Amino acid sequence: MLTNIYLFTWEEKYLLDQEVNRRISNFSQKFGQDSVSFFHVENWDEWKVKQSIYWGGLFSTKSLTVLDGLPVWTDRFWFTVSQVEKFVEEFLKKKWEIPADNLLVFTSSKPDKRSRLYKFLKDNANIKEFNLLNEYWLNSHIKQNLWNIKITDVVLKKFVQKVWWELYRINSEIDKLKTYCEYHSLLEINEKLIDDIVFWFVDSQVFELLDYLFKDKIKAMKFLQKMQDQGLNRNAISGVLYWSLRLYITVYHFAKSGITDLKAIATQSWINSYSLHQNVKNIPLIQKNWTKLENMYKKLIELDFDIKNGKAEEESFWLETKKLINSFKL
Repeated sequence: MLTNIYLFTWEEKYLLDQEVNRRISNFSQKFGQDSVSFFHVENWDEWKVKQSIYWGGLFSTKSLTVLDGLPVWTDRFWFTVSQVEKFVEEFLKKKWEIPADNLLVFTSSKPDKRSRLYKFLKDNANIKEFNLLNEYWLNSHIKQNLWNIKITDVVLKKFVQKVWWELYRINSEIDKLKTYCEYHSLLEINEKLIDDIVFWFVDSQVFELLDYLFKDKIKAMKFLQKMQDQGLNRNAISGVLYWSLRLYITVYHFAKSGITDLKAIATQSWINSYSLHQNVKNIPLIQKNWTKLENMYKKLIELDFDIKNGKAEEESFWLETKKLINSFKL
C-alpha cells in the first residue's frame, strides 16, 4: 500500500469537488499555492505532470498533484488515451519512486477497470467512493439548507422528483427558493411554489412519465401533455425517453439471465445506480410489458428519423407517443 497515493471515484461530482477543493485549500495554506497542481486528461502536459509528481513544488519539499480523469474511461476519453498512455506506462515502472512527501490523487467518474493502472491503484492506493446520496441523506441535506423555511415531506418529495438527485442542481434550486422566500417574506415552501419557481430536470420528468406508464396510462398521457404544454424541448424529451427505454431493455436482459441485484447490474453495465434503482423495482412490470416496451423503443426511433428527415411533423412526436402509451396493458 502506498500511503501517499489516492483514487477517488464518483457518481456525485459535487461531493468529489468538495473533497478535492478541501484538500487543495488545506495543502495550499500549509505549503503554499505552488505546492498544488491540477491536471485533466483533456488538457494534458506530460512534462509538468511528471515534474509535479516526482519533484514537487518550486518552494516546497511537499506537493499535491491531482490527475482528473485517470484511470481513463476509454469510452469517453478515447481521444486522449494516446496522449497519456506513455505517462501511465512510465508511472507503473517508477511507481515506487514517488517521494513520500508528494501526494498524488487520481479522480475518475467511471474508470476503466480493465486497465493496468486501475488494477494497480485498486491494490495499492487509498480508495474513496463518492456516491449519490440516498434518500435519507439527500432529504437531510435539503432540510439543512432550508433550515429557516418550513417544507413538509410531501413537498420535499415533489421537489426531489422535479429537480432529481444531482447535488449541483439541488443546491442551485435551493438557492433560488431561498432567495424567492426571502424577497417575499415567506416562511414555508408549498407545492405551488415548487411548480412556479423550480426548473424541471428533463430526466426526472421522463422517469416520472415511465413510472406512470406502469400504473395509470391515462395519467401518463396527461403528464406527457403537461410536458408539451410547458414547451419542453422535443429533442431533449425524446432523447431521454429513448435512453430510459434502452435502460429498461438492459434491465430486462439482466433479469432474463437471472441477475436482478442492483449492485451487480450497476457494476456490469456502468449505469448510474439511482437510475437503475428506479427501474429494478419495476422488473415484473418490465417483463410483463416487454413486447410493448421493445415496440415503443423501435417506433420512437423510427419517428425521430422521420421528423428529422421531414417525413413527419414535429408535433407528431407527442401524438404518436400518446398512442404508444395507450397500447400498454396494465
